[in-house]
Amino acid sequence: MTLRPFAVFALSFAALTGTALAQAKPAASPSSSPAAAAAKAPAPGEPVAYDTYVKDAVVQDGLFQLIRKDGKVSMLIKADQFDKDYLQTAVPKNGLGGYGILSGDVFQQEARVVRFVRSGKSVIMLWPHTRFLADPNTPLADAVRLSTADSVLGVAGIVAQRDSDKAVVIDLSPLLGDVMDLTTTFNDVLVSPTNPAGSYHLDPTRSYFGLSKAFPKNVVIEADQAFVSLKPTVVDTVVDPRSVQMRVAYNFAELPDAGAYMPRLVDDRVGYWDDLHISFDHTERMDNRVHYVLRWNMKKSDPSKAVSRAEHPIVYTLASTIPLEFRDPIRRAILAWNKPFEKIGITDAVQVQDQPNDPNFDPDDIRYNMIRWLTESNSGGFAEAQITWDPRDGQIFRSGVMIDSDLVRFGALEYRVLGIDADGSEDPDREERVAAHNHFAHNDGPGAHAQLMYAAVAQAIAQGGDPATIAKRSAQEFLNEIVLHEVGHDFGLGHNFIGHMAYTSAQIRSRDFTARNGIASSVMEYNPANVWPAGMSSGTVEQSVLGPYDYHVIQWGYSAIPGAKSPYDELPTLRRWASNWTDPRYRFASDEDVAWNGHAVDPRVSQWTLTNDPLSWCGTQLGLAQHLIGKLDARFPQTEHPYEEERQAFAVLVGQYGRCATNATHWIGGEYLSRSRRGDPHAEAPLTPVAYGDEKRAFAQLDRYLFANDAWHYDARTLRRLVYTEYAPFSNFGYAPAPRHDLSVADMAARFQQRALGYLYSPLVLARLDDMPSKAAPGSTMTISDLFAWTQSSIYGDIANGKVAQAGEVRRNLQRRYAVMLRTLAVDPPKGTPYDAQALARHELAALDHDAATALGARGLDLLTRAHLEALHEDASRALHAQRVISS
Repeated sequence: MTLRPFAVFALSFAALTGTALAQAKPAASPSSSPAAAAAKAPAPGEPVAYDTYVKDAVVQDGLFQLIRKDGKVSMLIKADQFDKDYLQTAVPKNGLGGYGILSGDVFQQEARVVRFVRSGKSVIMLWPHTRFLADPNTPLADAVRLSTADSVLGVAGIVAQRDSDKAVVIDLSPLLGDVMDLTTTFNDVLVSPTNPAGSYHLDPTRSYFGLSKAFPKNVVIEADQAFVSLKPTVVDTVVDPRSVQMRVAYNFAELPDAGAYMPRLVDDRVGYWDDLHISFDHTERMDNRVHYVLRWNMKKSDPSKAVSRAEHPIVYTLASTIPLEFRDPIRRAILAWNKPFEKIGITDAVQVQDQPNDPNFDPDDIRYNMIRWLTESNSGGFAEAQITWDPRDGQIFRSGVMIDSDLVRFGALEYRVLGIDADGSEDPDREERVAAHNHFAHNDGPGAHAQLMYAAVAQAIAQGGDPATIAKRSAQEFLNEIVLHEVGHDFGLGHNFIGHMAYTSAQIRSRDFTARNGIASSVMEYNPANVWPAGMSSGTVEQSVLGPYDYHVIQWGYSAIPGAKSPYDELPTLRRWASNWTDPRYRFASDEDVAWNGHAVDPRVSQWTLTNDPLSWCGTQLGLAQHLIGKLDARFPQTEHPYEEERQAFAVLVGQYGRCATNATHWIGGEYLSRSRRGDPHAEAPLTPVAYGDEKRAFAQLDRYLFANDAWHYDARTLRRLVYTEYAPFSNFGYAPAPRHDLSVADMAARFQQRALGYLYSPLVLARLDDMPSKAAPGSTMTISDLFAWTQSSIYGDIANGKVAQAGEVRRNLQRRYAVMLRTLAVDPPKGTPYDAQALARHELAALDHDAATALGARGLDLLTRAHLEALHEDASRALHAQRVISS
């Protein structure tokens, strides 16, 4: 099955304009002759002769010839380059120094097929539709062509032509427009919702061509573009935020030879990124979606041999900007991926070289796979794989990794850890808005960096020493783990968030075991630091080696299958290999299974957890974090160091604590989701409800570590030390202090508590709990009534038991917020909330109303406690007597 590109718009446009031009063409003069016509200069707006045009111009030869003249850039298109598919990308050449706008980010605009279509005196730069498939030269192919629409990058005027070979020169001025839609990105990440006047737009009067480069397989044209705002929000990473200059590199490249590559079809039991298409052939198939695996065309140079060198090895180049001390761990991590390829008979599949000390070397040459080092001011540290693939069949032909320097620095990032901005405010939707521009966005950077900091703080408290020095010593092994993960993405691998379930706590506490197998079955996990309390043995801190799943996934995706002539011929073998999903070592579950919005049901699928008993592991980590916080004052700060160091360490520990405390919510109303298929060995049912005992254990963890009155109690002396370094530079550059000098425990607790309650009482979770009795034996799982009863007892038990006077600020705030949540469920429930949940919310409000009224009758209540009970009584009473207007 092959792809048929579509150009309906272009062909229609060409037909219409061609007709109009033909009708407007003047009749030839009787005295005209070829010789006389040649002697005449072209009329204004008519293309000039090629030789005339290139006179005094700079000509760059490559895949396309580029011509620089009078501040403009033009491109020669030969006759055989029209109506042919090429690849087009647009990549930021500079970043913003932060805010997620990154130099070299290939996902700012994903690669697209581009086609040059002649239309009269212009050339249409067309993005043809590549998603829909039909066998060529069939009625279905014609139907697809007529049913779909292409998109247009721009319309380029023809400024010169070469009659000898029918080549034309086009003006590339359309590239000075906002082709990659940076305007939307700027407004999403830089503009505050409270300052709509601060929106950005492209200023064409301050946009111009930058460098241009021509290589054998691609050409690059840079555009320097100014994005302006009349009233910008403070952006302290540029000189003047009213005008932000971005350099965009446009790349026109040769596509791989599709005939030399056979796509592979995705299987949901094995984790690969995919290239989605819709096929209109084979009506006998239930699903017409076709998912091609994203992967390299990796083959043996001699297929007849059991073991042979790679025909086209993947060669990575380490940019000269990478600090010397980090080049070795990066190199080791990349080369480690040779091992699974060797298992399938391909040697030297992956190679690494340093950037040559050659002025002619250029990382923009598409033949190079670059590992680059960035310096961002507020990114929090991250690494991101960068891949380019053929949109027609999923073949990867260029890759790389971006690494931000903050990733290996022990730094002041406590606000990101705690989920608040540096100025103390919250913008909970900003990360989602940024990620919306990147289908492959992943947030392991800040989370991974937090793990490096956590391990350093834990070691500093347990053994003494400067955590920054400890982190620096650990940075190389940490970076090795990060690059292992990102290079896995470079091979097309997706995340695997169930890999921790393959090992027991005893196994990952064995240094010998983890040195051979890792702390999880895959480097594609988001693995936390493997840290245990004093007195307990501990394995390696990081995932330092590839796990068994990583070997399995490479075998599935890259092994040749003898005799297969089409992707469908491979399916019997691929399905047999994928059936190993039932083995915990080879199990796979990805991002779609870990999004905790109620859709993801399987609590085994999680980030930053370890062992096949995550609840017990988190219980250990919660106790460890509490213990370490209690020891902070004895170790932080070091002599003559600022108290901000203790503030950072506290934030790291609370971040670790909050992650584990809220993790337990995923077990409430959970169901184990099996990807195995009927007939797979040891196949499980597609859905298996979490047992009542495990749900009860999970809620007990929430009650003890999240909702309890003493869960957020810290030594007052410690809290008085948690300040930031107050220093306003003369120019105020980068100065955005928090409103408070200290850290508010009440605010921190509220964020984690609200995250947990928001999940537990989301419509999807409530609906699942309400439905559970229809799918499970009575008493085998918790019910929706259990959730309301357990939460009521956990949050209001002190009021019912006459101990409300012992409640502190954190507890009182929690009680008020939960009353508001119950009122919303009873009076104005979100769409999809079950009727049973609405009734139970009303029932619990009535209980609260009664208990608060009773507690108010107690003697000796202090003023604050009495006012709090009165407010709760009022909240419950108003909700119970509220009237709703129901539309007809």
